[in-house]
Amino acid sequence: MISIHLQHNQSQMKHHRSGGVLLEVLMALALILGAASVITGGLQSAVDSVERMRNNLHGVNLAVSVISQIQMGMIAAESVEGTQFEEPFQDWSYDIETEEVSTDVMDLEGDGLELPQLQKVEVAVHDSDGKIVKRLSQYILYKENEDASLVE
Repeated sequence: MISIHLQHNQSQMKHHRSGGVLLEVLMALALILGAASVITGGLQSAVDSVERMRNNLHGVNLAVSVISQIQMGMIAAESVEGTQFEEPFQDWSYDIETEEVSTDVMDLEGDGLELPQLQKVEVAVHDSDGKIVKRLSQYILYKENEDASLVE
């Protein structure tokens, strides 16, 4: 009888130990899945940040390009909205806002000289979703009597 009782106790202890091991395995699996989700979330956040920085840099480059074209006279220095870039940047668009700055503010006296006009030009570059990626402004000098023909 003692041997049967001993065997029964040993059998019960094995079941208790295997239940504990199963619980430990499930806890370890839950910890691993939790850590994996945190790591995946961190990686996704890093990828999104890099994409935002890439779009920001691309927007700056396109805005500088538009300002340069305005300074060279290739684009008219007048307010426009929603102008598409040419290929390969057809998913991007820009707006131009202009504002004349009075020479009275600059406190210059002409003394018979023809003073150049100062114009504030602001370019806003948008991505394909229409969100403003970058805004760039610059003051440009021009003369009113200059030839208004543009290279297109």
